[in-house]
Amino acid sequence: MPPFFIYTVVVNLYNTSMTVTTNEQGQMNMFAKEPTMYYENYGMYSPNEIKETYNGRWAMVGIIAGFISYSITGKLFFGIF
Repeated sequence: MPPFFIYTVVVNLYNTSMTVTTNEQGQMNMFAKEPTMYYENYGMYSPNEIKETYNGRWAMVGIIAGFISYSITGKLFFGIF
């Protein structure tokens, strides 16, 4: 068997059995494990995410309405306080 074949087999076994990472200085760390990558479906929201978005928007509208009522009347929430 040629030595290149043995080297290829050893490298393939090594790469499939261990996770080796390198940092920006080229140092190898064979005990680190890369985290799994997750992706988001941009533009596709669940119904709860949509409800939370509208809830936050209406809360901001309420805060602005409170500032406007205080600036016009001098009292918070249209004369209640």
